[in-house]
Amino acid sequence: MTPNLQIELRRFISSNVVSKLNKFYFENDALLIKGIDVSIGTVLMGLYNRTEELDFCKGIVSNLQQDSTFYQEVDFTSGRILSVDDCYRLEGNDLLKEIFANKKGRISEMVSNEVGIKSETAREILNFSALLVISYLKNNIQILDSLKLLLEDQKRDILNSIPPGIKIILGFSCFETVEEKNQSIGRSIFTLFGHNFFSF
Repeated sequence: MTPNLQIELRRFISSNVVSKLNKFYFENDALLIKGIDVSIGTVLMGLYNRTEELDFCKGIVSNLQQDSTFYQEVDFTSGRILSVDDCYRLEGNDLLKEIFANKKGRISEMVSNEVGIKSETAREILNFSALLVISYLKNNIQILDSLKLLLEDQKRDILNSIPPGIKIILGFSCFETVEEKNQSIGRSIFTLFGHNFFSF
């Protein structure tokens, strides 16, 4: 069965995880959840942009060590993060540099501006989200062979979870997903009602 990456990753963000993260950041819970959701989508689209580069995704996943503190704190079977400490600050930062290179700072500021959270919070939840995405891929290593097709198939839904400013930095038109959605709605209406209009 093909996993929906966003749904699979969102299930790790329990109220317990949000509560523990907020011990560091003191943000509104709803905004923190939105920021993590945006960050997960942003990291996925950052990987999508690099899938043309031979073995980039496999390389970044293999660079995450089995003894990574964060990796060991994730229970993939039950979909839970067992402990939340600040280990992701360093571990995640290196991953973000690889995925986004010189765009990392701009993306972080845009997450802050678009979601309405502090700059420091945006930086750290991007680190957290990068580690979560890469850890998930490491644990589901078989996905890597079809990651490009998987992200292509789920691209519209992922982009719809990302604010316009971040889409532009990532190289996507902020209107692209709206147009695709409108066209698919048009096709659906034609399919549902076309016979009523054209059958006499």
